[in-house]
Amino acid sequence: MNIKFLPLLALSAFAGMEATAQELTSKIPAHADFVVSINNKAIVEQSSMELLNETLTKLGAFEQAKNMDFPIKNLKELDFNLDKQAYVYRANTDSLHYIGILLPLKANHQVKQHMFPQYEVLPIYNGYERRVSKDGKTQVAWNSETMFILTGDVHSQYFQMKDVADRYGLDLGSYATDTWTYNEALGDAATAATAAAEEAVEAMEEETFESEEEILPDTVNVLEEISEAEMEAVEAVVDSTIAISADQWDDSVDTVEAYDLESDSLYLLNQAREAKNDSIKNKLFGTWLANDFNGYLDPKSNMANNKAIKLTDNKHLIRLWVPNVDKLYQGALPYDVLKLAYGIDMDKFKYGYEEGTFDLIQDQHTIKFTGTLGVDAEMAKIFKPLYNGKINKKFAKYIPENHLAYAAVNINTEAYLKQLPALVNRWYAPIAGEYSDVVTIGATALEIALDEKAIGKVMKGDHAFFLNDLQKVNKEYVTYEYDDDYNYKEITKMKDEYVPNFLWMFTSQDQRLYKRTLDFAVKKQEVTLENGIYKIAEQKNIKPIYILFKEDLVFVGSDVEQLTSIEQNRFKGTKNAKVKKDLLANPFNLVVHANAIPEVVHKLEVPVTASLQQTMKDLSTYGDIQLKGSTLKNRQFSGELSIELPKEDKNALQYILKHIMQNMDSKIAN
Repeated sequence: MNIKFLPLLALSAFAGMEATAQELTSKIPAHADFVVSINNKAIVEQSSMELLNETLTKLGAFEQAKNMDFPIKNLKELDFNLDKQAYVYRANTDSLHYIGILLPLKANHQVKQHMFPQYEVLPIYNGYERRVSKDGKTQVAWNSETMFILTGDVHSQYFQMKDVADRYGLDLGSYATDTWTYNEALGDAATAATAAAEEAVEAMEEETFESEEEILPDTVNVLEEISEAEMEAVEAVVDSTIAISADQWDDSVDTVEAYDLESDSLYLLNQAREAKNDSIKNKLFGTWLANDFNGYLDPKSNMANNKAIKLTDNKHLIRLWVPNVDKLYQGALPYDVLKLAYGIDMDKFKYGYEEGTFDLIQDQHTIKFTGTLGVDAEMAKIFKPLYNGKINKKFAKYIPENHLAYAAVNINTEAYLKQLPALVNRWYAPIAGEYSDVVTIGATALEIALDEKAIGKVMKGDHAFFLNDLQKVNKEYVTYEYDDDYNYKEITKMKDEYVPNFLWMFTSQDQRLYKRTLDFAVKKQEVTLENGIYKIAEQKNIKPIYILFKEDLVFVGSDVEQLTSIEQNRFKGTKNAKVKKDLLANPFNLVVHANAIPEVVHKLEVPVTASLQQTMKDLSTYGDIQLKGSTLKNRQFSGELSIELPKEDKNALQYILKHIMQNMDSKIAN
C-alpha cells in the first residue's frame, strides 16, 4: 500500500467515528431536562472486560436474561458497541415525562433475534425496526448503528387538578366523609368493582398502538376504553350503601366484624377508584407515547452540536449535564399543591441557577465527583463580592502538623450583609404571596440598620477549624450500688474518656467586643485570664475553652499548650505544602484523613455493627476525603469531592469493583 494514502484513511476513519457520535446526539431533543453521557470505552478500559463481567455476574445483572430466547452470560454477548458513548435523557411536560435511552450497536448486530421477544411488532419507520411493550408504555426502535428506547410516566399531581380530572373522567374521591356507611353487600360490591377494574386494565394492556394513525384521545374516547362493568360495579357500591349518621349508631353493636367490614369495604372501594384512574392514565400515556415517538426518534431541534455532552477524556466516566438547573428543580416540585395549600406561586421562585455539569472522574487512584454551576447575571452580581476577599495568609503559619480533619471557609462578611437584602428580595419575596411587600420592607430595614463595614471588621469572614486529635481525660460519673434488698446508693467514680481537641482561628480587625465581653466575665469570676489567654472554665463535663488574641487573629481551642505556643511564637506548623495551598486557594475546603477514622471510632467507643467492621478496616488504607469549592468565575461556581483509594490495584475503578465482589462474597458466606 502506498504510504501516502495512510493519512487519508485515518482521516476517513475518524470522520466515521464522529458521524456515529453525532448520529446519537442528534436524537437527543433540544428541550431535554438533562442528559447523562456514559463513556463505555473508558469504563471498560479502566476496569477490564473480565472484571466487569465478574462484578455484574455477582450482582445478578445477567439473571434476568436467563429467561430470554437468547440468554446473555457476559458483556461480550451484548449487541451494544462498548467503544462508544451511550446517552440517557429526560424530557418533561406539564402532564408527563419521557426517559430516552440511546445505545450504540455493534456492526452486524442481532437485536431482532436476541431482544424484546415479548414486545409487539410495529411497522418499520425510516429504516428503523420498531417494537412496543404490551402495556404500551415503552417503545423501541433500532437500525444498523443505534438503538432508541423511549419510556416514562405521567405526572400524578397534574391529574389531581379538578379541571384536568374532569376532562379525562378521573374520580378524585376522598376518604373523608361526614357520615359513615354500613351494608352487608358493601364488601362484595367493592370486591367486584376492584376485579372489574383489574380486568379493564388487563384488557387495555393487550391492545396494540398504531401510532401513525392514532390521534390524541378526548375524554369520551378514553372513557369508552373503561369497562362498563367496572363503572356499574362502582355505582352498585354507592347505591347499595345506607348512610347512618353518628346519632343513629347503636352502641350495643360492638363487634370487630362490623368494624373490619366497614374499613375493608371503604379500602376496596378506594382501590376500585384508583384502578379506574390508573387505567385511564395508562391509556393516555400509551397514546401520547405512540403519537410522540417518531418526533423523539428524529427530533428536528436536537443536541448534535452540543459539546458539553460529549466526553473526550478517558478520565471522565459519566457526566450529567443539565441545561437549566432552576427548570429541573421547579419541575420536581408539586407547584399546584403548594399553591393550593400554602398560596405559594412557585413560578416566581427562581434561584438564578443555569447550566450545570456534574462528572464522575477517575484520576489514577482517586475518584472525583466534580461539578460546575452557572448563575444568571443578577445572581452573579450578588455572589461575586462575597468571594472577592482574600483569606488571611497568616493562617498558614498555624496549621497543626498532625490533625485528623480540617475545614476552612472564606465568605466576605461585609459583602454578605450588603448583598443580603438583594438576596432576600430575589429568593424569598416572590414566594411570600401577600406578604411579599412585608419581606421587601424588612430587607430594606435590615440594609439601613446594619453597619456592614463595622461588622466586617469584627469578623472578616475567613475561618479555619482543625480537629487536632483525641485527648484522654479523667471524667467523673455517677453509678449505683444495690444491696440484697435492692436498696441503692449513689457512688461517684472516675473513668478515662477521649474528647476531641480542636483549634479554630478567624480574622478580626476590631477585637474590642470580644475582649470587653471576656473582661466582664473575668470580673464576674466566670472566666480567668493568665498569660494573655482567657479560660472559660469546664462546665457540665465540657472541657475548658481557651481564647487568644494575636495581631488580627482570634484563636479558640481546647489545648492550652497549643495556644501558649502560638502566643510565645514557638508553634511548629505543618510542612505539607498541599494543605497550605488548598487552605489559601479555596473559599471552601473540607478534608478528612480517612485512615484516622477507625482509631477515632474506637477511642470514642462508637458501636460498629458486624457489617461495618470490614469498612472500618478498609478506611485505614484510604488517603484523604476532600470537598472543595472555588470562587465565582465567568458566572460559574465549581466544586469537587475527591476520595483517595488504596493503591493496591491498577486504579480506583478496579479497586471499587473488586471491593464490591468481596462484599458480595462476604454476605453470601454469612
